[in-house]
Amino acid sequence: MGANKGPVPSSTYLFTEKSYRDFRLLFEVKQTVSPGHSTMHSAVAALGERFEDKGGNRHGFKGPLLMFCHDWGIWDAYRRNRVEPAGQRGPLSNHPAEKKGDWNRIEILVRGNRIRFVANGRLIFDFTDKPAMLQASPIGLQLHSNNRPQEFRFRGLILSTDPADQLVTLSQANKSG
Repeated sequence: MGANKGPVPSSTYLFTEKSYRDFRLLFEVKQTVSPGHSTMHSAVAALGERFEDKGGNRHGFKGPLLMFCHDWGIWDAYRRNRVEPAGQRGPLSNHPAEKKGDWNRIEILVRGNRIRFVANGRLIFDFTDKPAMLQASPIGLQLHSNNRPQEFRFRGLILSTDPADQLVTLSQANKSG
């Protein structure tokens, strides 16, 4: 679980010890939704670099943030800002795949420079980046900077390396071609 009651001056992450480049990450996430909790999204940090963020936060990250719950897409932290969906202004907060306040099943598949993201059986994005923008790095679960309380629960995390080039949670109704 990632949660705060007081201010979080800069986003912080729970990182893996090892670095990863080509991987599949499966997990479930539930955001606590209540009048007392922020609706700020969370993300998986991957393919970038750790650094010391403001306030002496040794758990900062620069690079792709694969966002979920109340905002969906890719935010390239401390570099290009939002890159997916291109041109999106503000949060993508009413995505039809999201089960607000309930468990959301997530699959992230990274092979080469292609990043695919599925939520609850629906493809959220299929993004190919420039090779220079992606590198092996630890994978982190984000607790976003925030002045309001927030809470995310995670379960069933499964990480595999060098995965097959196939989405395993995409529902048959959402497959094309």
